[in-house]
Amino acid sequence: MIKSKRGDTLIEVTIAIGIFSMIAIAIASVMSSGTSGSQMALETTLAREEIDAQADALRFIHSSYISSKRFEDSKNTSQDSTNPYRNIWGQITSRANVIDTDAPAGEMPNVGQFSPTSCDALYDKESPDSLYAQKAFILNLRNLSDATQAVVASNPESIESEERFETTQTYPRVTFGSASNNSDTQGLVDSTDFTSLYKAYGIYIVGVQDADSTNISGTKTSAFYDFYIRTCWYGTDATRPSTISTVVRLYDPDVK
Repeated sequence: MIKSKRGDTLIEVTIAIGIFSMIAIAIASVMSSGTSGSQMALETTLAREEIDAQADALRFIHSSYISSKRFEDSKNTSQDSTNPYRNIWGQITSRANVIDTDAPAGEMPNVGQFSPTSCDALYDKESPDSLYAQKAFILNLRNLSDATQAVVASNPESIESEERFETTQTYPRVTFGSASNNSDTQGLVDSTDFTSLYKAYGIYIVGVQDADSTNISGTKTSAFYDFYIRTCWYGTDATRPSTISTVVRLYDPDVK
């Protein structure tokens, strides 16, 4: 006589499905968290590479100006036409913020602090802490020897300048090319232009001039400049901005 086998009850099946579902949800959550972490690590690495590239460009312009200045001094001549870095360094330092230490704290520009609650606020021309108010700029890494293209300055009065600086939803970066006005291309970027800086997404530089130094004759001057390279972007599925910044201090070669 063959005995019939007892099957699983509805309650047992329900419990098994529930346990399987909880395990599946836990695994999916861990995988999603790992993917988001990897994406954020990649974005952070790319942001640091962009910052390092701008920092190296600042040091290159500074050292190139010093080298050419020493050559000119040794020859007792000043050949501005053959020394483009004199002009480029002048453009960079002219963008530096001069902080009056004797001014009331409320009237001093807040260039030393960087903890934005929104990346969009940095691009608001009406904000006193915007990149426009702080005379921000970016360097054209592909044309550092051209005095007309090396420094791309922010200017709230210039539509062209305003369009060079934009927020980003991916990671900070500098792109190259030129916008085409040809109706056939519908304003797409001309990728054959390899030297023009097209846009700086989520990255810019703010300069601050030393205000407390005097030279050997007692004249108050600037002994150094601090350049804050800052980035702001929103990571994957992030509601708060991600920020990375660094500072490069360069001493003024014209101060003796």
